[in-house]
Amino acid sequence: MTATRSPAGEPAGSQVPVLEDRGEGRGLMGPLAYVVFIVIGSLWMFWFAASLGPAAKAQAEAACRALQPELREGPAPEFSLQDLAGQTVSLADLRGKFVVVNFWATWCEPCIREWPQLDRLAERLQGRDDVAILAISVDQDQSLVAPFLARMGLEQTGVRVLWDPTGKLHNAYGSEKLPDTYFVDAEGQLVHAYVNVRDWGRPAAHHCVESMLAR
Repeated sequence: MTATRSPAGEPAGSQVPVLEDRGEGRGLMGPLAYVVFIVIGSLWMFWFAASLGPAAKAQAEAACRALQPELREGPAPEFSLQDLAGQTVSLADLRGKFVVVNFWATWCEPCIREWPQLDRLAERLQGRDDVAILAISVDQDQSLVAPFLARMGLEQTGVRVLWDPTGKLHNAYGSEKLPDTYFVDAEGQLVHAYVNVRDWGRPAAHHCVESMLAR
């Protein structure tokens, strides 16, 4: 007996293979691909952000090169000193700010030349709340400091003047020369030292400090 065929030419009673529906698999690929994309994008952004750190640091170092800094590292020596109004100022209170710490004395002739430049730097940075400029006098007699500033026309300076009559803090920062200046970052770490006079009023000095703030 001959088997009857279906209209499509297949034997009657035979079953036509049905292709498996892959729709569910395709549906899963969408979310999976999205997750993979997010992971790869996150890794790339992490790598990019990590690469910016050394680049920003190198840019800051380049901006300050003209001032001939000495590199420093490690925690800055802590202090708690009084300003000319009798208010106590500590380095810990300034955490989160970039701090310029200058040591000077009224009897120091190079300090007299540098002081107006330090004042000019403070003027350039006026209005910024992420930086503080401190001038720490090592004079043994505090009564000499205010008249000195008056003679220099610096009564209204933006530099905060502190007093360390013992000189121990100056030695702790690692120098016996005046004037000298130290950069302390927002985490309280030493960054640079500038021993002897610098022309802080120059645009290059302002650019140096600005580049440090952008690190």
